[in-house]
Amino acid sequence: MKVEREQKERRELYEEMKQRVWEILKASDNHGAILHLEGVAMLCGFIGLKRGLDVEVCKCAGLLHDLWMYRRGFPLEGDLHSRHGYIGSELARELLLENGGYSNEQTQIICRMVHNHNDKGDVHDDYSEALKDADALQHYLNGSNYDKRYNYHGRDKKIFDEFMINGV
Repeated sequence: MKVEREQKERRELYEEMKQRVWEILKASDNHGAILHLEGVAMLCGFIGLKRGLDVEVCKCAGLLHDLWMYRRGFPLEGDLHSRHGYIGSELARELLLENGGYSNEQTQIICRMVHNHNDKGDVHDDYSEALKDADALQHYLNGSNYDKRYNYHGRDKKIFDEFMINGV
């Protein structure tokens, strides 16, 4: 009973964070941003579930991973695009602390995931890898050119093998 109550509270925390993110994005009227963030959140939660990670932490990181970039607007000048995860991790920390309910450890994990998600060619901790895989997979499934030019960093094939998906 206690575990079920905690899971419900964690889902409610995620929903509160999602409402806050949608409020931030309302001004930009960018439906693609909403679809991408929600898609990555759900995929990251699914991958996290498969890998034995905290699903709500994974979903929250997926929801926040590109928020700074979408809030800032396009195009990003200079090297800001390649650094948006590093910069965005500070916005994520701000929102997590403002929203409350996430432990210090959960906040650190989520911020680390957001920080590391740009470095898809590097291997980091299990949580960061889940977000990178979810981001690449969402771009793949959406037919986005974003990660296509990098051949999805090989993450699409790795995920298909992990989930035993053939013929893709």
